[in-house]
Amino acid sequence: MNALIEEYLRSTGLRYFRGHHDDEYFFLVDFLFVADQHHGRLHVHIEAAPLDEVRPERDAVQLTITPDRFYPGGKREALTALAARWNSENPGSQAVVHDSCDPTLVGVTVGSMHRPADVAALASFVDESVAAGMELFGRMRQAVATAVAGELRDAG
Repeated sequence: MNALIEEYLRSTGLRYFRGHHDDEYFFLVDFLFVADQHHGRLHVHIEAAPLDEVRPERDAVQLTITPDRFYPGGKREALTALAARWNSENPGSQAVVHDSCDPTLVGVTVGSMHRPADVAALASFVDESVAAGMELFGRMRQAVATAVAGELRDAG
């Protein structure tokens, strides 16, 4: 699976980085929230799925996408409801609202897994997942920004 991931990353022309573990890579995607003309960045982590009893071979790719910001902890319930709606619209992906090290903030992570047959299938999976993540984080930003203008904090 590692060779397939590396071939995909080289073919995209994206600047990517190796993670701390074998078969682990990440890259950044810049995008524009069209509704409010806000620039954003996603951290995309791609790796061969971990081994387990069900899958003794590493034949799947695990993708994790996180935005460049955290959200006000007081909006956790609304964000969780938005994530649940998005999850029902995007089977195969899972958006999760989670705690951060700052108790006043929460984070959101999107994860999905796929068994690609070739580089084209992997490219399609990654492109569709990143586009869906952009859409979710755009919705979340709009929902929080309209309720709490100016309280979003950059993660980095």
